Amino acid sequence: MTNALSRCGPTTAPATLLLALLVALAAPAQAAAVDDFRAGNWAAAARSGRTENDVAGLILAGRARLAIAGYQTAEKAQALALVAEAEADFDAALARAPGNVEAQLQKAVAIGYRAQLTRGIGLAKETRRRFEAVRAAHPDNSLAWAALGGWHGGSIATVGSFLAGTALGAKKSEMERCYAQALKLAPGLPSTRTFFAIALLDLDADNAARAAAVLKGIETLPAGDGFEALQKRFGIELAAALAKGDARAAQATARKLKAFSRIA
Repeated sequence: MTNALSRCGPTTAPATLLLALLVALAAPAQAAAVDDFRAGNWAAAARSGRTENDVAGLILAGRARLAIAGYQTAEKAQALALVAEAEADFDAALARAPGNVEAQLQKAVAIGYRAQLTRGIGLAKETRRRFEAVRAAHPDNSLAWAALGGWHGGSIATVGSFLAGTALGAKKSEMERCYAQALKLAPGLPSTRTFFAIALLDLDADNAARAAAVLKGIETLPAGDGFEALQKRFGIELAAALAKGDARAAQATARKLKAFSRIA
């Protein structure tokens, strides 16, 4: 039987060896992006992920930029610039792999961030359409359900229940339904629990008991990467605030832990 290498002629064999060499050279950069993101080194992950310039690296680079924009930036213009860079990363990833679900979701998250920063109703509607499209195609994807839960809750918290309902179709009942399904599909994700608890408190301090129940045991959950570790820390901090019994203080803590809370 002729093996694969022996079937290669004098032209194809060097090309195969060159491809193998390029893959070997690219691997350290990809590993660096993964390691940087796992450690929560967002700036380093943004650099190394874009340097790698493959689908996985570009997604990590964009996610890192969104993390910097949402949780480390105090100026709106800078946050918007970072979100735009993240969108460019996700667009580049989608150009290479249009069906990549993570890139689709993160692109929608980035648009949602722009909507939040600019109070753009059209952008908010586009965000919802994108989340719903991913959920329809992948109904077992917990992150798509959680993202929609966050969209409904965040829309109401941002513009009020009346305008959110009339202009956007956002509903508190849908927020709760979506988060409940996300938790059913992936009960061990710290981010889903933290986001749900924050959303509950952001809407009403009287939801303190429910938020505490959502966060129960979060300290025991594994964090798969730097973003999950960040949200786990936030969840633990919020659970501690709730344990003190002051619902209004816990609500203030929840709002402090939201993305873009540093921006006045």
